[in-house]
Amino acid sequence: MKHFSDNSPVSAHFAEVSLRYSPKADQSLLPKLNTPDEVYKFLLAIWDKDTLEISESFYVLLFTNKNKLLGWSRISLGSKSATVVDVTQVVTLALLGNASKVVIAHNHPSGETRASSADIKITGRIYEALNLHDIKLNDHLIVTREEYYSFCENGLIHSNENL
Repeated sequence: MKHFSDNSPVSAHFAEVSLRYSPKADQSLLPKLNTPDEVYKFLLAIWDKDTLEISESFYVLLFTNKNKLLGWSRISLGSKSATVVDVTQVVTLALLGNASKVVIAHNHPSGETRASSADIKITGRIYEALNLHDIKLNDHLIVTREEYYSFCENGLIHSNENL
C-alpha cells in the first residue's frame, strides 16, 4: 500500500478530483446576445411567468468572450421581497461553465425596477469575486413583466464593450 507524508495510507477513502469541461453544443450554434434588451427578451423567454410577480428569483447567464450564451441557471428562488444570493455559487457556476463573461438578473415582484441598496451591494460583491478569476460581470438586470433596469446602462457597472 502507498503512503503519503505522515505515513498515512492512501486508500479508496480518498477521491481524486478532476476538472473537465464538455460543452453540449457547437459554439457556432450558440445565440449571441449583445445588448441588455436582447438579454431581457431572452430572460422573459426562460422565466417562469407564473412566479415573476410572486417571488424573487436570481439567474446567472454565462457567456463566451464573443457574447455567445453558453448557458444559464436559476440559482435562487426567494420570497416576494427578497432572495438569497451566494456569491461563491455564482463564481463556481461561471468557472465550471467556462464563462468569460457573466450577466446576472433578478426580478422585483413589486414591479419597481429601481435598484435597491442591497441590489447594488450584492452586484459589487459578485463583480469583485468574478474579477479575481478574470471573469467579467457585464451587467445586472432587474426584470419585471413590462420593463427592465440595466446596471450597465445606468452607469452602475462600467463596461468598455458590448454586453
